[in-house]
Amino acid sequence: MKKALGFLLVLAILAPASPAMAQGFEIFGSYWNTSDVDDTFGGGIGLGIPFGESGFGLKLRGTYYQELTDEPLDNLFDNDEPFFEEESLEILPVDVGLSYSFARGEVFSPTIAAGASYFFIDTTREGFDVDDETGYFVSLGTQIGQREGVNFFVEGLYRSTEATFRRNRLEGDDETDLDEDVAIDLDGFAVNAGIAWRW
Repeated sequence: MKKALGFLLVLAILAPASPAMAQGFEIFGSYWNTSDVDDTFGGGIGLGIPFGESGFGLKLRGTYYQELTDEPLDNLFDNDEPFFEEESLEILPVDVGLSYSFARGEVFSPTIAAGASYFFIDTTREGFDVDDETGYFVSLGTQIGQREGVNFFVEGLYRSTEATFRRNRLEGDDETDLDEDVAIDLDGFAVNAGIAWRW
């Protein structure tokens, strides 16, 4: 997971350093509801690079989710169930896709996007391993604000992938099977909302 967080840090450093290329730098909060491991909150950063004045552009984004749980709100405010569990599932989807803005530069600018996702996946639960996965995403959203400066944005998106957990035999375990693969469906809808700087 360290290399995934390193990617977010590099993206955050490079985005403001390349104003000639970027159309916007985003910081946002995110809610994600998956098929098999329910829902969670997270946060991320994004960068948009336009292809001239065509309305098309390249979208780069990374979102970090610390824990997937049935009751994320309870975990945020209940001291008996801390939000950052010692044994948890951590996922960082990195999305790279093509976007199109229907009214680029206008106060209200609807945007669609689609592309590929790479999922950095890790778990701290003893006795389990999990591999990184690939998938895809599609999104629909809008930015609200001036052509340049601070804007608000909100988007809904759908991500698709499947993670495979491998259960390893622990020390002292007399089971004959060393490994047991368990597939977990991470398909689901997410909502991102935050602040974007456009220049």
